[in-house]
Amino acid sequence: MNYYQKRSVLLDEASNKEHSLLVIGGGITGCGIALDAQSRGIPTLLLEMRDIASGTSSRSTKLIHGGLRYLKQLEFGLVKETGRERAVVHSIAPHITVPEPMLLPIIKGGSMPQWMASIGTLVYDWLAGVKDRERRKVLDKDFTCKKEPLLDPRKTTGGIYYYEYRTDDARLSTAVARTAIDKGAQVITYVKADQLIFENGKLIGVEATDTLSGKKYIFKAKQIVNAAGPWVDTLDEQDSGIEQDKLLLTKGVHIVVDHAKFPIKQAVYFDVGDKRMVFAIPREGKTYIGTTDTKYTGNLEEPGIDRADKEYLLNCVREVFPTVNLKSEDIESYWSGLRPLIRQKGKSPSAISRKDEIFTSPSGLISIAGGKLTGYRKMAERVTDILAKRFAKEFTLSSCNTDKIILKGGDLKRVGGLRWYIQEKGMELLALGISGELSTRLVRLYGSETDQYIHELKHIDNRLSHIDIPDWLKAQLQYTIKNELVCKPEDFIIRRTSDFYFRRAMVENYSTDLIKAMQILLNWNQEEYQLHVNEWNELLKK
Repeated sequence: MNYYQKRSVLLDEASNKEHSLLVIGGGITGCGIALDAQSRGIPTLLLEMRDIASGTSSRSTKLIHGGLRYLKQLEFGLVKETGRERAVVHSIAPHITVPEPMLLPIIKGGSMPQWMASIGTLVYDWLAGVKDRERRKVLDKDFTCKKEPLLDPRKTTGGIYYYEYRTDDARLSTAVARTAIDKGAQVITYVKADQLIFENGKLIGVEATDTLSGKKYIFKAKQIVNAAGPWVDTLDEQDSGIEQDKLLLTKGVHIVVDHAKFPIKQAVYFDVGDKRMVFAIPREGKTYIGTTDTKYTGNLEEPGIDRADKEYLLNCVREVFPTVNLKSEDIESYWSGLRPLIRQKGKSPSAISRKDEIFTSPSGLISIAGGKLTGYRKMAERVTDILAKRFAKEFTLSSCNTDKIILKGGDLKRVGGLRWYIQEKGMELLALGISGELSTRLVRLYGSETDQYIHELKHIDNRLSHIDIPDWLKAQLQYTIKNELVCKPEDFIIRRTSDFYFRRAMVENYSTDLIKAMQILLNWNQEEYQLHVNEWNELLKK
């Protein structure tokens, strides 16, 4: 029985007992707290109103980076912490966190002259504890333009070559959630916390709705953490003892074009003249560009993209890469997410600190907001340290050790390392008719769990024989349904595979048949099937 089919039993069981800790929110922060707390010895239940990482945590620039630009804001502590966390995240999830060479061109008239960039990246390397082989190199104009011929030689005066780490943010969040489950945590998706429940001034639980069935539940817990990202204030409004209206939401948009339309040789982090910096990153035959940074007050679930977002990013590219004539119609896909920043009076969105902040109430509620994808583990540690003090008399707890816990799929030292493993599993996949880039992509997706994927490939469900999608895709679907909490088409297409962003044309071809395959594997009746078809089509329209 897969997760989807077990959900109703899990919900009934979870609603019939008092939990030690309830975490609300299944983004990277909530999942990180669940893993830290559970691994220290605090039994944990996590509820997420949609899919794991369906909000901010799947809509980042998909980098584990130290935040070089925060040096300009003199946030040395943030740069040091997140810079050093890059190496930690790489060590615990090496299959989905890979070194990414980054070129920082110095643009004439830009906001970062060469001396500042040189000193800044030197300090950055020192604060972040960067490995010798990944330390920054200062380039002259000719070498910078040789590294990236698309740059305008009339405006380029030099450059800095340094390293960040590229990741798959949604898969990283899912890996953290699944690792927490392995440690004993309960994680239940598509459960919306509607109402906080108080008794004698103390927070004792939440009323919630299973959004797949509409059924109502009550979940009781001794401690509750609100890690709902952009929705933190929405829940906190129910508790008068905690700071209200503390978030400023800003929208960040990334657009995706074919790499042939914008054929950069490596990732570029470039100055766009309005004191902001923008990334252009090649990935899987595409180039994605981002991000914007504008105040947002609209729908929280899907911020969307408008003409101004598109034109801003396209103009950024035209300004620095004059031979690249991108048009709006070249945009194949996009993602937009909301940053839940801590409100700071008098500061523009791009100037507001990305530091996280923890808020507590006399009721017992703990809320956390702000922060960056890179710093999720330290954010979780700070929250769990507070919880550990509260549970000190009840449990004998260990200290934080999440820097040593290898995430699901990341146990590559055991199998000889990533490069050797890609080669070895590539031979097995080749024997099964899968080769080249697809083989490498699959091994990077599943890491040390690739054998489980190969098992699914060898044992395609007979009921799928008439479904017109390739066996390797059927195997992906089977694997994710059995192992990765998949409940809806968008869970698979957007967050477990990133196909929606980087293989959009392929999605258009396979989505209809894939949803039919999901109906079979998840035992949807015709009404449920049609509901999911309608939801997917509506998402495509948006």
